[in-house]
Amino acid sequence: MTIIISEQDIINTYDKRQQEQCRLYYEYQRIKKENPAYGYKRIAKLLGHSYGKTRWWHVKKHVPYPIRIINWLQEKNLIPLCIDHLQLPLIAKILGATFGDGGIFQNLNAIFLSSSELEAVKEFGEDLKQIFGKEIENNSRIIEGGEYGHSWCYQNTNRNIIRLFHALGAPIGKKSNIDIVVPAWVQNSRSVIKDEFFSSLFGGELGTPTIHKTQNRLTSLDIGMQVSLSQKEKAQKYLYQIADYLNEKGIKTGSISSHLPDNLRVLLRLQISTEIENYYNFVKKIKLNYCQYKKVRLRDTLSKFIKIKKQKYQDLLTKGYQEERIIQLLRLSKNSLKFILNTKNN
Repeated sequence: MTIIISEQDIINTYDKRQQEQCRLYYEYQRIKKENPAYGYKRIAKLLGHSYGKTRWWHVKKHVPYPIRIINWLQEKNLIPLCIDHLQLPLIAKILGATFGDGGIFQNLNAIFLSSSELEAVKEFGEDLKQIFGKEIENNSRIIEGGEYGHSWCYQNTNRNIIRLFHALGAPIGKKSNIDIVVPAWVQNSRSVIKDEFFSSLFGGELGTPTIHKTQNRLTSLDIGMQVSLSQKEKAQKYLYQIADYLNEKGIKTGSISSHLPDNLRVLLRLQISTEIENYYNFVKKIKLNYCQYKKVRLRDTLSKFIKIKKQKYQDLLTKGYQEERIIQLLRLSKNSLKFILNTKNN
C-alpha cells in the first residue's frame, strides 16, 4: 500500500539537530532490541555518544520531541498515513484550505483559516476535530478581526497537527515569498481526494464573475495570486497545476495574465473560460469548500445570465431578427444558444 507520510517525513520537518537525535534514538532502540542484556552505557559506547541521553531513554524519559509527535499521531492511526486511509479526503480538504485563506504561521505556532464567514472557520475547526479528536479544542480559538469585526480566524496551536500538515505539504509562512506547489501525493490521488483539495483551494482563491454592464458577457472568473518578482516563474507553474486539474474535469482555462503593481511584486491570474457551457460546468463540478457566499454568487450569476440571454433572444425574435443575427448580437455560438435555451432556470 502506498504510504504518503511516514515517521521519517515528520522527522524531516525538524532541523538537523533534532533529526540526528531521532536517528540516535532509533539506533538505540534497534541495538536494545537485538541485545536485551546490554545496558545504556554499553549502547552509548556503541553509538559513540555520551550516556547522558541513553540513560534517560532507558527509563523511557526525554524521548526526542519529534518521536513524541510521531507516537501521538500513531495513536490516532495517522502514521504511517496511507493512500487508502478513510479520512484522507477530509485531510485533503483541510490541506487545500491552507493553500487559500489558511496556512501555517512561519514560526509553526498554529494552523489557521481566515474568512469573512464565521461558519466557514467553525467548519474548519470541526473538520480538524473529526480527524484528531475532541482534545484539540484545548488548543483552538476563533479571533474576530477587521475594522468592524467582519472577519474571523480559526487557529489551532497543537504541534502534532501542525507537523503532520507541514509534512503533507502545507505552505509555511507568507505565500507571496515561498515556493507554492500542489503536493505530488495530491496530484497522484484518486479523484475524490483531489476534488476536496482543490475545492478548498478555490474556496479561498477563486475570483467570481458578475454580469458585465452590457449584459452580453460575464466578467473574469479566475484564480489570482500576488507574489514577489523572484517567485513569478514558480508561481506560474503552480497555476498551471491548477489549470491541469480543471482541464481534467472538462473545464477550459485560458492564459495566465500578469500585472506589475510595483517593482517588487507581480499579480498573476489564471483565467477560466466564461463561455456559458464552461461556466455551467464549473458551477456544477466545483463545489467550493469553506466559502458559502461564493457558491451562492456563482449560481445566482449563472441563473441571472441565462435568464437575461433567454429574454433578449425572445425580444429579438419578436422584432423579426434571424437566428444568425441574434447569435451575433448576443455574442454566442450556436451551441451556446442551444445550451441556454435548453437550460432550466433554478
